[in-house]
Amino acid sequence: MTRRAEQLWVLGLDGGGSKTALAYVSGAGEVVGPFTAPGINPFDRPDWEAVLRAFLSAHPAPGPLAHTGLGLPGYGESPVISARQLSVCADLWPDCPHSALNDVEAAFVGAFAGGPGVLLLAGTGSMAWGSDGARQVRTGGWGEGFGDEGSAYWIGRRALSLASQALDGRHADADFAQALLIPLLGGALTQSGLLEWYYGQPHTRSAVATLARLVDQLAGDGQLTAHTILLDAADLLAQHVSAARRQLGSPDLPWSYAGSVLGSRTVLGALTTLLGPPQPPALPPLGGAVLHAAVRAGFDTGTLWRERVRTALLHLSSTAPLLQEQP
Repeated sequence: MTRRAEQLWVLGLDGGGSKTALAYVSGAGEVVGPFTAPGINPFDRPDWEAVLRAFLSAHPAPGPLAHTGLGLPGYGESPVISARQLSVCADLWPDCPHSALNDVEAAFVGAFAGGPGVLLLAGTGSMAWGSDGARQVRTGGWGEGFGDEGSAYWIGRRALSLASQALDGRHADADFAQALLIPLLGGALTQSGLLEWYYGQPHTRSAVATLARLVDQLAGDGQLTAHTILLDAADLLAQHVSAARRQLGSPDLPWSYAGSVLGSRTVLGALTTLLGPPQPPALPPLGGAVLHAAVRAGFDTGTLWRERVRTALLHLSSTAPLLQEQP
């Protein structure tokens, strides 16, 4: 690689429902970032464009950009929304080559570093992306109105449902309701208090998704209802991978993972039983967006470069333990 190439940079962006992350990486493997901002899913974030513009304005490139790789939630799912996303990107980088991917495809690129497999993504939402090297398929990702089964939102929503049933005697595990709702409400467990919490959230979907951390903690402490919720989530997530394998006609295709839900030992353990041992992701989702951009910029993305990027981004990996706040 020439000295000039080593001094060029790429931008990688990993957009999500609750969180967006970006990092700049040079041809030599130097990393600036990562930085984080709120989610930019256009399906439930009307202000996504303003958030993205402000985020990029606050974190300008440290040097000349050779390419920008963008993992965008919702991209490719609606012609109107995708066209708007591309228009915004063209306005943000008029003189820099850039490419947009769905956020799960970017996570797939990071997990397998160009190889075949099925990537299971379970954060605020859930979906899988598979490729056998020639074909690509996607399963799930329909959003909370239709699916997102096994996601952090699904776990939080299921927990609230069972807790509210327990409050009025329709579910026997009153201890679960107390363990979940006392930290949430900080006082008496009442219908009015729970409704005020729910409808008072600035972004309800993200707030419900954060409850998955508490459910995982309760399951780790031996709480039976919490444990059952996570096992049910794992069963639903496994169906994403199995469906992708069937569509590709490759039942033994390796699988890997990304997203906060897969930081749960309970969920990951159950998935391992159902699907077989996973292939550890080569890079986190943000690393996938960076790698995509770096390949197109002509960088030498061999083992040494990827390891430097992985080490720098490791603390932001969306597969960090579910109960830990992401930086």
